[in-house]
Amino acid sequence: MSAARLKSLGKLVVLIGLPVTFVVGLFGAGVYVGHGHRTAILSFERDWLGMDVAVPGEPSKPTSDTAKPEPKPEVKPPATPEPPKPEPKPEPTATPEPPKPEPTTTPEPKPVETPVAPPRGPDPVPVAVAEPAPLPPELQARLAEPLKIRVKVVVDEEVFDRRSDWIDYAERHVRWASQVLLRQLGVELELRGVVASPTTWSSGQVAFADLEKVGSDGADLVIGLGGRNIRTPLQVKAGTAAEKNHASTAIAFSSDPTSPAPHLRGLLRAVTHAMGGDPIAADSDPIAFSAEDRRIILERKHLPFTPEVEDAPPPAQPADDAAPEGEN
Repeated sequence: MSAARLKSLGKLVVLIGLPVTFVVGLFGAGVYVGHGHRTAILSFERDWLGMDVAVPGEPSKPTSDTAKPEPKPEVKPPATPEPPKPEPKPEPTATPEPPKPEPTTTPEPKPVETPVAPPRGPDPVPVAVAEPAPLPPELQARLAEPLKIRVKVVVDEEVFDRRSDWIDYAERHVRWASQVLLRQLGVELELRGVVASPTTWSSGQVAFADLEKVGSDGADLVIGLGGRNIRTPLQVKAGTAAEKNHASTAIAFSSDPTSPAPHLRGLLRAVTHAMGGDPIAADSDPIAFSAEDRRIILERKHLPFTPEVEDAPPPAQPADDAAPEGEN
């Protein structure tokens, strides 16, 4: 065994053994001293502490002869009990009649008021839009005339693949565009449906060729949302916006993929192009409407989105039947 371990064991024996030895020795000394001086200790407890202990070696105290027995208490004869007095009979009391129960009326149930949630306000437009400029009185009256345009949105394959929420995405952009157009032109957009196209549009011509295959489903204007950032002034198919009607098809490409509303500017340009004007610049920040094109759109505001069918010429009157032979 190493010296270090022996040293550790020695310290352990000293630390534990010395207290144990001291306690055991103290206890043994106390027992020895107590046994040797037992008589003195018991005398001290009896004389000074008043404890009832017997001291060994001392004679017991004799009983004193002068102790007299305690006198017994005298027993007095019981007194003659007095006859009980008759208790007075209680007078009969009238039993009160129980109160008649009052007729109970069943309370009518109160109608439970269902809390109605406050109406939700429109979503704020996430990009900056300039406030509309003041208008002359005749155009202000045009602005106050309501117009609701029913639109159907078609997204191309790139928007469909890049955005899993492509339906909500189109709905949000239509709501934002409707808020802007309502302030600027008094025009409200009503979404009739959102569909996806299996084609990626690389140009406006490709987009319009694809939109021709899509039905309107009762919409006034069919708008295509293309996923690519194509800088082209073409928003409406050439020749569709005649003087007597608006265009029924328009296209909007993404302007800035990093914007919170990438298709808002293109959607506004598509609607205004379909109505015969171009009030929004491609790079204006914030989005602003030019006064001249705004005036043109307000003047053309209530034109139809489909060309009116011209009345066909009346059919030619049949020639008079020839007179029968023999008649003059």
